[in-house]
Order: sequence, then C-alpha cells, then structure tokens
Amino acid sequence: MNSKDIQSMYRDSKRNRRPTSCEQCRIRKAKCNRELPCENCIKRGEKATCKYASNAIRNSAGRRRNSNVGERLRRVEKLVSELVGSEGNVRTAERQKGVVHESVQEERFVPRNSNTAVGIEQPTPRKARGYIEDAHWLSILDDIKEVREQLAQSDIMTSPEDNADMNDEAQEEEIDLVLGATQPLPTLQEIVNSLPPRPMCDMLLSQYFTSPIVLPIIHTIKFQNEYEKFWQDPCKAPPLWVGLLFSILACVAAVAQAMTPTAAETDNKPPSLPVKPLRRKTVQCLIMGNYTNANSYALETLVMHLLGTYIDKPDSSFDGWFLMGTIIRLAMRMGYHRDPTTLKPDSKITPFEGEMRRRRWHAILQLDTLMSFQMGMPSVIPPEFCDTAPPRNLKDEDIWPTMSTLPPSRPSSDYTPVLYTIAKASVMNMFRKVLVHTHSSSSSTSPPSYPITIELDAKLRETYASIPEPLKWRPINQSFTVSSGLIINRSTIELLYLKSIIVLHRRYLNTEHHDPQREFSRRACINAALEVLSRQTELHAATSSLHGRLYEDRWMVSSLTAHDFLLASMVICLELSVLMRSSPAGKGGKTGSPHFGRLLDALLNSQRIWEAKSVYSNEARTAALTLQLMIDKVQENSSFSSEDRREPTSTHQLTDPYSLSNTTISTATESHSQEIPTLDLPFADTMTEMITGSEDLDWVGSLTPPSSPSTPFNPFN
Repeated sequence: MNSKDIQSMYRDSKRNRRPTSCEQCRIRKAKCNRELPCENCIKRGEKATCKYASNAIRNSAGRRRNSNVGERLRRVEKLVSELVGSEGNVRTAERQKGVVHESVQEERFVPRNSNTAVGIEQPTPRKARGYIEDAHWLSILDDIKEVREQLAQSDIMTSPEDNADMNDEAQEEEIDLVLGATQPLPTLQEIVNSLPPRPMCDMLLSQYFTSPIVLPIIHTIKFQNEYEKFWQDPCKAPPLWVGLLFSILACVAAVAQAMTPTAAETDNKPPSLPVKPLRRKTVQCLIMGNYTNANSYALETLVMHLLGTYIDKPDSSFDGWFLMGTIIRLAMRMGYHRDPTTLKPDSKITPFEGEMRRRRWHAILQLDTLMSFQMGMPSVIPPEFCDTAPPRNLKDEDIWPTMSTLPPSRPSSDYTPVLYTIAKASVMNMFRKVLVHTHSSSSSTSPPSYPITIELDAKLRETYASIPEPLKWRPINQSFTVSSGLIINRSTIELLYLKSIIVLHRRYLNTEHHDPQREFSRRACINAALEVLSRQTELHAATSSLHGRLYEDRWMVSSLTAHDFLLASMVICLELSVLMRSSPAGKGGKTGSPHFGRLLDALLNSQRIWEAKSVYSNEARTAALTLQLMIDKVQENSSFSSEDRREPTSTHQLTDPYSLSNTTISTATESHSQEIPTLDLPFADTMTEMITGSEDLDWVGSLTPPSSPSTPFNPFN
C-alpha cells in the first residue's frame, strides 16, 4: 500500500475505503479511468457490464474535500505538531554506530471523524528515517553541533526517503517492477509495434554503443547479430531480449533528456523520444519473460533498466537500491557469484559466456557497493560466498560465442572498455575491506584496531599506485587529447580511493583530537577531503560552462559522485567545528592558522557549487545550507581575523594527501568585503543562532521539493 492509499484511508469518513474503479476493472486488477463506461470495458466490448459500486468515487468532484474542513484540519495538525514538539526531546544518537532514527514529520494525518482528544491519540507517523552507517554524510552532520539544530528547526534536512515525494504524480505513472503491477499485459506484438521506426532505433543504438561510458555487460557484436535477426521476424524474439532493446533505448532517451538546455530555454519541452513509455515496455517484457526464473537476457535487461531509471534522479533514491537487491539475487541464483572455472563440469558454460559473466558480476558488485554506501547501508553481496575472478582485458572483437578457449589478456597499457572495470575492482576491493573494518558489528562495541587501520591505509595507497597508467588521475586541463569517458573514469577511480581514506580515518576527527598518535589519521582524512573538493571544483568548471571540457558529456557525472562531494564537505565542516571548539573565544590559536584558512577556502568554493545545484537537488540544497551556516559561524568567530576572510577560489592542488606541509591551495588576495549570499529561506533568522550543546540530533526534517526541472545525473561510471 503506497502513501496515497494511506492518506485516502484517513481522509474518508467511512472505515472502509470507497472503490474508485468499476467492478470489471477491480476483478481484473486493471487501471480504470473511472468513466461510465470506462476505457477498458469499451475496448473489451463490455459496455453493458461496466458498473460501479453505489458509494464509488468516479470524478474529482466526489473526491474534493471541503475547504473549510481542510482549514480546520490543518489547524488541528498544527496544534498537534506544536504539542509534540514542545514535549519531545532530541534523542542522543550513539556515535561510531549506524543509528536507526524514527521521526514524526510536521505534516501529519488525523482521522476525520476521530473524537479522541488531542494529545491522547498519537499522530500517525508519515515516514521513518531508516538505518544509516556512521560514515554517511548525514551521520557526520550529527557531530557538527554548530549547525545540526538549525537544520532540524528549518525542516530542511533530506534523506533518500524524502526524495520519493518530489513528484508524486510522476511516480503514479511508473510501473512497479518488483510488485508486477502491469496487468493486463499487452501482447508481444503490441509491444513490438510500439518500437520507434528502425532508422531511429539504429541511430539510438549507435549512440549508446559509441557512448564514452558503457558498462561492458552486453557484447556488442553478438547483440548486433541478434538485432539483425530480430527485424527479420520481431515477434519470434524472446520477450526478455525485446526488453533489453527497450531498456537500451530508454537509457539513450534519458541521456538525451538530460542533455537538453536549461529549463528557461526549453520551457519544459519534452524530449523527442519519451522515456517513460520505453521503461514501461521494458518492465512488461521482463514480466512477460518471467525474469524471476533466471531466463536468458533477464540480468542484462534489469541492469540496463536500473541504469536508465537512475539517470533522471539527481538525489539518492531507495528505489534503485531495492531494484539492485533484486538484480543481485537473480545474479546469485544464476551462479554469477562463483567463477565459471569452479562450477560443475555439467554447467555447460562456454569460455565466451564465462567471460561475459565475469564482466557482468563485477559491474553488479561495484554498483551494489557504491549504491549501498550512498544509502548509508552495508553491501548486499556477502563477499565470503563469492570467488568470481576479474574479467580479462579484452575487446569485444577478441571473443565470440563459438570460441573454445579465451585469448590471453591484453597488457594494462592497452586501454579497452573493460580496463576501467578491472582497475576499479582492485580499489573497490580495498574499499569493501575498509567498510568491513570500520562498520562491522565488532567495531560498534569497540574501536577498530588502529594498527589494522594503518595497515589498510598502506595497502590502499599501494593498490591505487598500481592501477594502470591510463586510468591514473590527470588534471582536466591537461587531458585535451583523451576522451571524456576516460576523464570521468580517472576521476571516479581516484574519488573511490580518496573516499576510502576518508572512511578509514573519519572516526579520529572528533575523538582524541589532542592525541599525537592519531595525528596521521586526522591529516590523511582532512587532506583526502580537500582533494575531493578540489575534484568537485574542477568537474563543476568542466561541466557547467558552455565551453567546458565536459559540457557535452555532463550527464556522466552521477549522483554517486555527488555523494562523494557531500561526504567531503561534511568532513571539512566537522574539522572546522572541532577547531573552533578547541580554540578559546577571543584568542588566535587554531582558528587563525593557515590550515584553518585553507579549510574555509575549500568550504567557500564547495558552498557556491552546491548552491548552484540546489535548484533541482534536495541534497545539494541541504549541503549548501549546512556549509553556509558553518561559514557564517566561522566568520562570526572573534578569533578569526578579518584578513583571513576570503572569497572562494577555483584552484585546489594537493601534492600529497598525507602531508599538510605539501598542501598548496591558491587563495584570493582581497579580503572578503561582501557578505556571502545566503539561501532565501523564511527560517534563516532562526538558523543563525548557533547552539552550544553537544547532544546529537535526530534528523527528522525534509526538503521542500524543488519546483524547477533539472539536468540529472547518471551512474554510468
């Protein structure tokens, strides 16, 4: 039951919900347009049998609530909110643990005919915040006492659950794949007839397979041969293969939609090829092909469908993460988590298919790790049951279905579409080890072993140093001879490496701050965060400007990458908070140090970037507000001299993420004479009052959904 069903239960005066569909559509579980006769009954030639229950709702007038009653209800809700707010206390979260938060939002639903006195009947919770790990950027905010209460008071905080409400009308049109809400299914002939003309399909497929970033889960030559056979007799193709075709077309259409000019220039003009019908057909083909039975093409189609739906989500969303769980279970049911060489001889997996299974599994493994971390959750895949080897560095033309043995791997200096997956796998393996070390059940009761932390740090640096040279980071302004895809791949691997350092050492930022034995961890964490924010500045400049190096391929910067920037921003905020707490008011000390100025400079740059993106992203709006609050607090600090107040700069260069002495960040020479622009928010005055307590915050707020359309992100990295 979705949220709209729950709301309607509370809004109706009777205990049982009144039906809205005709009796025939209710029997068939079909969507009814509520006309008399309805559209479905007309199509079936059953006009005479189209009947509604006596108390059915068939039009908007029947559902319209009386405005006076609604106004009284809102006043009651406000009273309940104020009463609960005055009696409730902010609960203390357990640090260094993932915490389950349950919250009651300001907007609540009260039964219309309830005679229960206010204060006795508990309001119905609208939603509950789920479990998140302590390395998630929202958890780090718990440790920043200068801003947490202001954000709670402002109702500005966001989470993946909140983003689900940004466009209820659009969500209502989507088909729920996991629940299979697609009955009655059209015929395969009807689905095929909805395809664009072949010339357009040819063009869209060419755009996909020549894209700078493509997951190597589909063998291009094999797919092209199947594509030619498909057009000879489309209705003989397996439904799952047809679904794969639709999923690819949907991805290309979504990218085209993401690449449209700004909203002001297009006036919300829809793309030439609508995305939702293509996704709907993909889902119908998956269900028609019984994808849960692990049939051929099911896994590839599901992964492509996931990537396609992820393109137009600028923020974290649990929808994709839940779908990822379905993909993982299907892959494990098909044995993808075991290397083909370890399976039974009668498995009849050819060398070609075995290599393609390795490619798909490692793509799924990496997506699961990153998406789970983005959601603040542990990875779904149990590593102790997996032994699938990384794929070989081979081009698609090096392998074919009828081959008897695989050729040897190409050298790592030979850049192929698979090399990125191979190189990223080694860094991803270390990232997973870091997560186990810092977030295991044992680390929640006692701190992780510091010698193991140092050992993992050394292995992590060694792993990143050993990745192939073509995939090591180069400044974007020095990469004009390489493709946009290679630039993004380099950036993604380096960000994964830096994120691993941050997560590994993050717990030592606000604990034992004066312990010299932990100084290495604090420096490593802070400098890694500064390096990440440097990448944010560089990528923003390359993607936001019309003449930027990556402007034409800006869709490749995903929300997964944006989450890394959020994490780094919160780490810098936390470090500034710790420095101000450890520096007595009115004295110079740490807040007047060059290190403090470098942190503030990075924060100023990051805040401007988040503010620019806050029009279409809930998480960006939260980050912009959080950083603005911290900047305001720093500049109000009497121990921070006026000559150190600076404008944001566009250049950050760290030669060694482990040495503060080698850190060089260019800063503006002129003083910060103008007030930093703040977000135009009605609660800004309240948020400027900084608190002095140290209790943790239960993040219960939600963002107001942005009204402007966006240029979304995409997870093809």
